[in-house]
Amino acid sequence: MDGQHVIGIAGVGKMGEALVRGLIVGRVVPPSRILVSDAIPTRAKEVSAKHGVGFAESIAVLAQRADVLVLAAKPKDMAALVEAIGPHVRKDVLIITLAAGVRTSFIERLLGGRGRVVRIMPNLACAVGEGATAFALGKTATEHDAVTLEEIFGAIGRVTMVEERMLDAVTGLSGSGPGFIAALAHSMIEGGARSGLPREVAYKLALQTMKGTAELLLIDGLEPMQLFRMVATPNGTTEAGWKVMEQRGVPAAISDGIVAASARAAELASEAAKTHN
Repeated sequence: MDGQHVIGIAGVGKMGEALVRGLIVGRVVPPSRILVSDAIPTRAKEVSAKHGVGFAESIAVLAQRADVLVLAAKPKDMAALVEAIGPHVRKDVLIITLAAGVRTSFIERLLGGRGRVVRIMPNLACAVGEGATAFALGKTATEHDAVTLEEIFGAIGRVTMVEERMLDAVTGLSGSGPGFIAALAHSMIEGGARSGLPREVAYKLALQTMKGTAELLLIDGLEPMQLFRMVATPNGTTEAGWKVMEQRGVPAAISDGIVAASARAAELASEAAKTHN
């Protein structure tokens, strides 16, 4: 991506700030080419000062200056944000929306033909250059826009293009995933502490085990249960622990949780559409 492009981020809550951090870590553009704005101006000023990026006094200024405009509002706030930027966006701007469940067609309709719309679902790990991002092109977006998305988000993790109908499932899996993984890590740490480890030792070992296992699966191209079978020797420690997890319904509960999160993303889309029809 051209380092002279300006990336504007409208909304710097947790995900918006994570994206700011990732763009800097991944050296996508210089910090001076990143502009932030927020419905709470003091929040945008705080993020601007913390990360050394630009600050736009209003959403109108942000929309006028951005070559790539990221809409990082919550689903319930997205319609109001798009209506506010609509009169100010340039016709050739690439608009990236990341609100869970909000369709590209919804954004395109509100913009009335201005800009080219792409919908993405990143996650908080973008902040450290290890994000998992999927995106879908709207009707107005081009193949060149897909290349731009791959350049931006490939610099801050792994990225893949999917059909838009799949993004609700992406939301449930990798969008909500860091929360689920963090909760799983908490339980592993607690188990280590209950088994006699100092909590700080359990913390380091559990998180490194998660990180190392993910890298091993990705680098060696293993199926997860293939690696499980490599670790779980008959009548060994892994098998003993897994037996308890299965008896308590842990594997099924995790799978069902992903499905429930995905279904909620679809519900959010329906709610947004009904509110603004």
